[in-house]
Amino acid sequence: MELNFKKIDDLNATLTVALAKSDYAEAVEKELKKHQKQMVVKGFRPGAAPIGMIKNLYGKSILADEINKLASQGLYNYLKEQNIDIIAQPLPSEHIQSDVDIEKNEEYLLAFDLGLAPQFEFNISDKDKLDKYIIEVNEAEVDKELETLSARYGELSNVEVAEEKDIIYATVTELDENNEGFEGGIDKKDISLTPDLVKDENLKKQLTGVKKGDEMTVNIFALFNENHTVISTSLGISKEAVADLNPNFKFTVTEISRRVPAEINQEFFNKVMGEGTVNSLEEFRAKLKENLEAYYRGESDHQVEHMITHLLEEKHDVPLPDSFLKRWLLSNKEDHYNSENIDERYANEAKVLKEVLIREKAAAMFELKVEEQDIEDASMGYTLSMFRNYGLQNPEFEFVKKFSDDSLKKKEYIEQMNDIAIRRKVYNKIKEIVSYNEKRVTIEEFYKLIEEHNHQH
Repeated sequence: MELNFKKIDDLNATLTVALAKSDYAEAVEKELKKHQKQMVVKGFRPGAAPIGMIKNLYGKSILADEINKLASQGLYNYLKEQNIDIIAQPLPSEHIQSDVDIEKNEEYLLAFDLGLAPQFEFNISDKDKLDKYIIEVNEAEVDKELETLSARYGELSNVEVAEEKDIIYATVTELDENNEGFEGGIDKKDISLTPDLVKDENLKKQLTGVKKGDEMTVNIFALFNENHTVISTSLGISKEAVADLNPNFKFTVTEISRRVPAEINQEFFNKVMGEGTVNSLEEFRAKLKENLEAYYRGESDHQVEHMITHLLEEKHDVPLPDSFLKRWLLSNKEDHYNSENIDERYANEAKVLKEVLIREKAAAMFELKVEEQDIEDASMGYTLSMFRNYGLQNPEFEFVKKFSDDSLKKKEYIEQMNDIAIRRKVYNKIKEIVSYNEKRVTIEEFYKLIEEHNHQH
């Protein structure tokens, strides 16, 4: 076997693998004999069919398999021995013609194009300065949180007339162009909503003040703020079917509920904070303030990490073998990429790949390694966040742990958690390196700054 590596430029190369008969003959013969032992051919004892017959039946396919296997092994062994880093798997070469005519030849040439990993320096130091916000929690914010919790832990009671924050239960029926029930459409489907969450002001006014038994015609898309995911979930249909809905629905109010705020007493303190954690309103407010401050420290830290992402992008020029990678995506992900969308979709792929390469560079430079515990911690955090997104704010530890452990039995999930863990380690290291310009801000000022930043980007 003869291998020849040739650089085209800093990001592209070709590698050829030349195979002589002596390279593959023994492996092919061994594979033919294995087939012979397994074959049952009429007129011969099991495993006793002539080797010539086996060769006529399977020789060419076995030869092709062995050629590809040997070439692949040779290629990856060469890259490992020469310490050559590549991006994505090699592709059949567009620069050198392969010669694998097994009908005529006994010597073969397989040529591959390689995308080379870019060379760059990690460029973050204490000269890099980031804004870090110290978010102040005042008594007005504590009042607001107390009011929110009182409402959350209150009880639902039926009322006659709906207000903006009440829950309206209703049935909806899809209508045709004549405002009659649409045959085969949605019929008397139970839904619930809060007028306060409806963005269409006219519709919100219509819903505020309705009574049990009231009927009206509503635009189903306006009712759910054009959110197709929410519409599909509420109506029990697929997301794809939402686009085919008629917009007008008959809306019949079946019930109206209002949450009556909980009384501020020891029972309430125990429900929110746990039995005996606080014993007075003063202690409860102090604990609320402490929890809010911890929450907003986390929000500030998330913003620092967001700025680190921008900093890494700005401070590192990471060139990529773009043409090679586009060709690789078109060859390996045909269900997602085609000639019409590759340029647009590749931009995001390239952005993510550059982020990964920068993180890998930092991890190698600072000798950061992901241990098993890091992956378990990442999984627990990911699982807890997922549950909270579904509205389960304080799930039992054992429940979260079991779900996390079950998820960690899947290879793809482990790889995902490994990425999260190494990102966390890299970002924590960068937080230690960079300098900070601390700014004290109110909660309103903080979110206004975030909104302005997001608008700019």
